[in-house]
Amino acid sequence: MLFLAMLMLVASMAFPTEKPYMILALSFVVGSALSILVREALEPTYQARVTKINAILMLIIGLYGFIDVIHNT
Repeated sequence: MLFLAMLMLVASMAFPTEKPYMILALSFVVGSALSILVREALEPTYQARVTKINAILMLIIGLYGFIDVIHNT
């Protein structure tokens, strides 16, 4: 899911007039961050703190991106 998000972000940079690529990438980022947080809540790993911090940062960036896209539309 994160790999698809990276591909969509590259596509949105290559075609800046195409908003669907950016929206799809941000939805993948938010979805994968939530998936990581649920997985860590159910079965914590030995690096749970680092993983949770990274997932929360991805969630914040994804939500901020959504707000930015909506605001600039």
